[in-house]
Amino acid sequence: MVFSPFVYRKQDGSIVDVKVIAATKSDLLKTSQHPRWQTDWNSTYLSNPDYLKYALKTLDGELIALGAYLPIEAGAVYVYIIYLESAPDSNPTITAKSERKYVGIGEVMLAFAIKLSIDYGGGGDVLLDAKTEELKEHYLHDIGAIPVGVSQSGAQRFLICDNHAANLFTKYLREESE
Repeated sequence: MVFSPFVYRKQDGSIVDVKVIAATKSDLLKTSQHPRWQTDWNSTYLSNPDYLKYALKTLDGELIALGAYLPIEAGAVYVYIIYLESAPDSNPTITAKSERKYVGIGEVMLAFAIKLSIDYGGGGDVLLDAKTEELKEHYLHDIGAIPVGVSQSGAQRFLICDNHAANLFTKYLREESE
């Protein structure tokens, strides 16, 4: 099932049509094959059956990224982003920025989390943890995320909501007129 008509906007301004679909066993298996991903998506941690796992792909089927999400109901509905990862040829911890095929695709996966929150009856609210200082700064200054605490692992936790969520969502949503 395809869940989105999203676009990836490259830094040169060009657009790549992408889709976010439920990740398949084959998608997850690719993470442990050559070229290896940073994380094996068949690990015990990511195999939690409560996690919703999605794949970001080009329309011709190229796997660009994976995301694991957890919809939460606690008085209000929001989605907690468990983990996001780019394919090796675009992953900033594996490939130099100047050599990466895609840059900034994590924002597309954040936009999808906002869509999930809306689909689950929430207002597009998303929680996530900044696993590095660079991500912390990016979430604060580029996304407009609000610090809301610290995770059990000590990572800064952020909320993306309201206008910041709407702006991020619409940045990557494919409009009908396009």
